[in-house]
Amino acid sequence: MQVNIENKGEFRKYTFLREERYQFQGLRNENYIEAELKVTLTSIENDKPVFTVEMPFYKQSNKDGMYKWVGDLHELREKIVCTLNENGQLGKIINLTDIQNKWREIKPKIVLKHRSEKYREIFIKGVEELLEDGGRLAEALRFSMPYQLLFPGIHFKEFKKNEIINGYRELPNFIAAKSVPITTEERISELEDGRYQIDVKGSIDEDNFEQDKVTAMIRILKNRPRVPTLLQLNYIERYLLEEWPWSEQSMCMSLAQIPGTLYREEKNILKAAAHDRSPA
Repeated sequence: MQVNIENKGEFRKYTFLREERYQFQGLRNENYIEAELKVTLTSIENDKPVFTVEMPFYKQSNKDGMYKWVGDLHELREKIVCTLNENGQLGKIINLTDIQNKWREIKPKIVLKHRSEKYREIFIKGVEELLEDGGRLAEALRFSMPYQLLFPGIHFKEFKKNEIINGYRELPNFIAAKSVPITTEERISELEDGRYQIDVKGSIDEDNFEQDKVTAMIRILKNRPRVPTLLQLNYIERYLLEEWPWSEQSMCMSLAQIPGTLYREEKNILKAAAHDRSPA
């Protein structure tokens, strides 16, 4: 699908909802996120669209442990300006300097708030290493929510009825492995009202998933050699399309589990608000 200069300045507002349920060994956690987004097609540079993603409202239910860090670092994601890569997914971060300056501004507050935590320095070092490298930051955001639902790559593909197109996703931050690589089958269908819907089904890319590292870690934790270690994954996405590059509603659900050890369930919904067609 082509990018038109006439679309410059167009924007959409979205509500983003996320549910997380996580169980590892005896540890259980839940988290619910609600956020408001404004996404603007800011410009077109070298035939590539540039988007500004603003997140003026963000709320989460869990404020303990790692979730506390996620909430406290939200300010770094209040405004992301990015291009899309050749696959139509989040590409280069344009406003990296602004994000780095925001980190310098909030760092003293973060250090003070987490001063009694054992792993504070490790977390802070990790944040700073990520912000030093724009490529790593883009890689970290590309398959995280809500950026994956905003820029899934489907708008760069030419779908035909009854034809399956292959794609790629990742389930980030997985135990013992950097991520779970996912290959997808994507197909389009026309609804009764004339609108189009794209359904995506994902499965583990077994050739590139570091299952051996996961197996080794679980056997060490369980302290016995014969224990289930293979990851099972259910993964779907669904997009109700409007005009390019916007989706009226997007959804992603995943369930990753290793029986007896790990349960990780995520539900994400991105719903567009009513809008006019005037530029931002």
